[in-house]
Amino acid sequence: MFSTERIVEFGMCDIGGILFFAKIFDLSHSAYEEFVLRSDLEESYFENKLFAIPLINASADFQKPISLHEVLKINISVANIGSSSFQLLTNFLSESGEQKASVKTTHIFVNKSDFKKTDIPKEFLDLLAQHKI
Repeated sequence: MFSTERIVEFGMCDIGGILFFAKIFDLSHSAYEEFVLRSDLEESYFENKLFAIPLINASADFQKPISLHEVLKINISVANIGSSSFQLLTNFLSESGEQKASVKTTHIFVNKSDFKKTDIPKEFLDLLAQHKI
């Protein structure tokens, strides 16, 4: 499991000081980028000329309100790994460890030339396997 933290900023909240529901996806993607960038992979996975890794599905569940300036612990685990796709489970916890929300995202490797699926590169598969549930 990969872990990081984020603080809920003013611009992420509605007028009531609660995280606007769609912003959970911004937080999830930001943590996912950090997960990939901190992994010391040799390949550049966000700026690759040959392939892309778009989302094909995303969903969120909220258990408790997330408030302005709250510090969130974010844990990313790999739920499933296929030959060309993988699913991440991102959990958002309060500082005390209380579950606040979770996001599931499914990503797929595709060739940039024709946007057809392609196999996940070995080094990325190895990274995913390290964080598999």
